[in-house]
Amino acid sequence: MNNKPVVCIGASLVDITLRCEQEPILHTSNPATITRSPGGVVRNIAHHLALLGVPAELLTVVGRDSDGDWLLEQCRSAGIGTESVMRSNVPTGTFASINSPAGDLTIGAVTSETDSLLNSAFLDKRRQIICNASLVVADCNLSTNTLRELISLCNGCDVPLIVETVSIPKARRLKDALPGALFLVKPNREELAVFEQDNHVTPEEKITHLHAQGFRHVWLSRGAEGSLFSDGERIVALPAPKVQVLDVNGAGDASLAGWIYAWLSGKEPHDCVRYGHAAAACLLEVNGAVRPDLSVELITQHLN
Repeated sequence: MNNKPVVCIGASLVDITLRCEQEPILHTSNPATITRSPGGVVRNIAHHLALLGVPAELLTVVGRDSDGDWLLEQCRSAGIGTESVMRSNVPTGTFASINSPAGDLTIGAVTSETDSLLNSAFLDKRRQIICNASLVVADCNLSTNTLRELISLCNGCDVPLIVETVSIPKARRLKDALPGALFLVKPNREELAVFEQDNHVTPEEKITHLHAQGFRHVWLSRGAEGSLFSDGERIVALPAPKVQVLDVNGAGDASLAGWIYAWLSGKEPHDCVRYGHAAAACLLEVNGAVRPDLSVELITQHLN
């Protein structure tokens, strides 16, 4: 495995998860249990990579507050490199979610004033570490302009870039940042629709359109139905593993970390999806957006 770090650029949050004891009812009070865990799409990916023994460097912004102190301590304890993290006087971001007893998200809300500081100046001060990465992973919490500059920087340094779309509104930021070459993009059905044109009917047609936009690999996440993965030559459907779901929060982040681990280990890109599915299955079994005991051995158990 390459000793150069995977550089992870994007948001870091504190996750507050409320799990209702019964199916949530809107416009009234619902008895629930509460958990607090480190979160943020890119931060979660870095966390799981570090647990899998992959050197991960986090480029993010957190506040000079108790939440920021706690979040950085969680990162360092996991083995994430934090030397390039920026501290700011704005509050550390928070993601609050209300889940059903089965762990499905009913509604979520996020506040993240730090996102606006993930800008051109932030990237410029960290150009050297970005260009020295084995791989760069970014999320669409970055603005359109910042994504455009990051794509240009990675393309110029010949560093593979993976972008996690995050949500429908934020996927539009990536669409508006194109054209540019990306190594991998991983949307779900709704996020994929952001990039499509009216004449794209089937998922395969939509994926082909993304390849034409400059995406080397396209991974369509379909939840419990599994994935479609394309390398531009063939599209393969892979089923999701069966697992007892406790909490869905962060499963997509874990799956991308599993894919990256496998790819850096020399696995074929389509086969890497199996590792991604196994990592997601590990996370679905626990509460919170990270699984502190995630390991290569645990992923291997799910593969088998």
